[in-house]
Amino acid sequence: MNEVGMAGMGADLLGVFAVAVGAFAVLYAGMHAARKAGLSPPPWLLTAGIGLAMVSYSVWNDYAWFDRARGALPDGAQVLIVGRDSQMWAPWTYLVPVEVRFAALDPAQIADAADGTRSAQIMLVERRGQTIVVPQDFDCAGARIRPARGDWMPAGDDAAFDAVCAHGGPNG
Repeated sequence: MNEVGMAGMGADLLGVFAVAVGAFAVLYAGMHAARKAGLSPPPWLLTAGIGLAMVSYSVWNDYAWFDRARGALPDGAQVLIVGRDSQMWAPWTYLVPVEVRFAALDPAQIADAADGTRSAQIMLVERRGQTIVVPQDFDCAGARIRPARGDWMPAGDDAAFDAVCAHGGPNG
């Protein structure tokens, strides 16, 4: 997954600022046209409209991030697990928690090793952070996993193990 350009909070703030400028232009022109038509819109309408546009964009951006990030994954990639969270600065997320991170796997990148194990690259994607790719080994026959530079451990109900070993292979 390639991320180009600004990411994280900076991009969010730039987007909110751009929406504010656009809302100002549209509302200012609309209020000017209303005055020319003999109407008298209240002066607070401009400020309230800009604020509403900024909050609306922020809500949309939070809830649309997961779909945009998933769409940027390689073709055929699988989302393994999704982390949702509520955020203090976004009170609506206490009603409907927002997706803030997920783990994904590209089945095309699964490799079979000579010792009968399989290896895969697990992508850890975070909303306001960098994407990290973590190599992991899988012993499908022995129901074990080995994280990068770690020791073998029981797979349990690991979503990556289920996905890697379900794709066949010498011991899967």
